[in-house]
Amino acid sequence: MKKSANHQPSVALVYDRVNTPHGGAEKVLLALHQLYPEAPLYTSLYDPERASWAKNFQVIASPLNKFKPLRNLHRWLAMLMPIVFESFNLKKYDIVISVTSAEAKGVLTQPDQLHFCYLLTPPRYLYHERQHSLESHWLLRLPISKQLATTFLKYLRWWDQAAIYRPDAIVPISQRVAKRAGEFYQGVSVNEVIYPPVDLPKQQTGQGKKDYLLIISRLVSHKHLDQAIRACAELGKQLIIVGEGPEKQRLQALTKRLQAPVKFAGRTSQEELTKLYQNCQAVLMPGEEDFGIVALEANSFGKPAIINHNSGAAELIGPEIHGLHLVSPSAANIAKTIKQLEGKKFSASKIMENPLKYTTARFLNVFDKAVQQAWQAKQKANNE
Repeated sequence: MKKSANHQPSVALVYDRVNTPHGGAEKVLLALHQLYPEAPLYTSLYDPERASWAKNFQVIASPLNKFKPLRNLHRWLAMLMPIVFESFNLKKYDIVISVTSAEAKGVLTQPDQLHFCYLLTPPRYLYHERQHSLESHWLLRLPISKQLATTFLKYLRWWDQAAIYRPDAIVPISQRVAKRAGEFYQGVSVNEVIYPPVDLPKQQTGQGKKDYLLIISRLVSHKHLDQAIRACAELGKQLIIVGEGPEKQRLQALTKRLQAPVKFAGRTSQEELTKLYQNCQAVLMPGEEDFGIVALEANSFGKPAIINHNSGAAELIGPEIHGLHLVSPSAANIAKTIKQLEGKKFSASKIMENPLKYTTARFLNVFDKAVQQAWQAKQKANNE
């Protein structure tokens, strides 16, 4: 269908699920809301209490969301997600933008629509962390449950291999994710990387460096926070953990058993978070992150990041300039790297220069240009 030259394309956003507190992917969506304030946000599950960041969106959730007890059980509903996303009727939109680390890229669009996918990662539970996912809950380790889960994962991987071909343009969040896409999706081409936005603080300096490390993370198994707790217990190093998640009780029990100097701060206000950034020694990020905006946020306060070298943001964290790289998330390696931190002097001014290249304004400019180019190419192809 031919569009007039003055036609303003209508936009819809699609995200895997809106049931977690403010994190890196959510910051991407909030930035996109500035670009497309009228765009509704389609998703499988929506918990307005846990995901208060989405209050200004018009959230359109799947029928599953009518059953309130299901809103935070997405891990156990994975088998239904292909049907959920294929059932959304998006025909009235010109441009569909999926932001996804799971199933949102599998929405169905028409030939005259543009599907622009911002790829956070191929699904961890289907590829690079499949075995870890199967061992992450005691129920999945039971023989019958494990057999069923293995069968389900085979189906979901088959579906994911088909779904990746549905977007017209795929933009990875980092070079690491681009490499994963090349490894797991044979023959799929991806566009140039667009790094996610970093919100710069209004006030960067604090009351002086304090002797604690800071973790800001969802409390889930693949973040390897248990190893960070073990390392800090061994060193007697104070650690503050900000965040919530299903691993909280297990991590608290581990902390108590090891008598580790670890404080769980739970959810914090932006003001409290700013103070924690200002006064920490460094942020600690032991797990492999698809990106890891926290590292650059820490840099904006002049604080170094100890980051897994396989994380996307590690591409932007110069070793011994903006932080230190972890070669593995083991407790022994984390402890070794913390000791290196103790003997290293960083230039706060040099660290603070790093995130200036990845501001929200820059992200929006680059992202908008990429979408417009893809839209024009789609129109040209449809009009020929």
